[in-house]
Amino acid sequence: MKAAVVDRYGPPEVMQIREVPKPVPGPGEILVRITATTVNSGDARMRAARVPRGMKTMFRLAMGWNGPRKPVGGFEAAGVVEAVGAGVTKFKPGDRVTGSHGFKFGLHAEFALFAQTDALVATPAGLSDTDAVSVLFGGSTARYFFAAGGLKAGQKVLINGASGAVGVMAIQLAKRAGTQVTAVCSAANAEFVRELGADAVIAYDREDFAARPERYDIIMDNHGNAPFARVRHLLVPGGKFLQVIGDLGEMIAGKFTRQVVGSGKDSDMVSAAVYGELLDLTARGALRPVIDTVLPFTRIAEAHVRVDSGRKRGSVVVTLP
Repeated sequence: MKAAVVDRYGPPEVMQIREVPKPVPGPGEILVRITATTVNSGDARMRAARVPRGMKTMFRLAMGWNGPRKPVGGFEAAGVVEAVGAGVTKFKPGDRVTGSHGFKFGLHAEFALFAQTDALVATPAGLSDTDAVSVLFGGSTARYFFAAGGLKAGQKVLINGASGAVGVMAIQLAKRAGTQVTAVCSAANAEFVRELGADAVIAYDREDFAARPERYDIIMDNHGNAPFARVRHLLVPGGKFLQVIGDLGEMIAGKFTRQVVGSGKDSDMVSAAVYGELLDLTARGALRPVIDTVLPFTRIAEAHVRVDSGRKRGSVVVTLP
């Protein structure tokens, strides 16, 4: 089978599509023929070893020094069950499924193995594979941080980085929760985020949102350019700062402030229950999938270029025949 392989860290050009052995399902395992996957910011950071300040050595020790120990990326995928191993009762060949290995990656390939215990769910009838896979990363990340931050109806929420994969899902989920949402994005994306439900929009290329007088119950930073020190004065007493991206010092400081930082455990964001909920909302039209670009697998390096640009709107999806 073909897989997108990264042997050494670097720009998108280091990625090569190669023939690798096709996996065979063992007991409790499910072989999925992948039809759609994504390239998200995590995939791009892994490929380039581009990590927040203070975390480079830890990253290389954990993931590989000169190149990733797991050379095939891919956080999420949709496809069709090809075969199942002994003892599998949850799925059968021919079932359409969508899911993730979490930070084990390995889904930028024509086939992948899932365990029955992985976050793998049935794809709702009528929902395309490209739409299904596009909502997982952003939706599960936003959902996790909102739950950790105690999001509730009536709150005022500011979302920095509102047009990316996490931001577009965060706007919609926050509005579903009954909050008032202010989105921070470029002027070019202002009307688009309003269409997603944002009550107010601040264009970062026209003004500094941190200099405005408004105060918020929750501030979510999806971009990494609005650390707690920059925005703490915008929080109401008892307000929470959701740090989706931050460096080591900020993460440590978050343990002693009103910051909510990631636990580092993919199981806190990646689960069959969460994915099932997101796909059900999408299938019912209650959650809008936002896809920036769809590219064939042979052009996956171009998908990385698009993510590296920092200009994508929603998810970048890669399709396989």
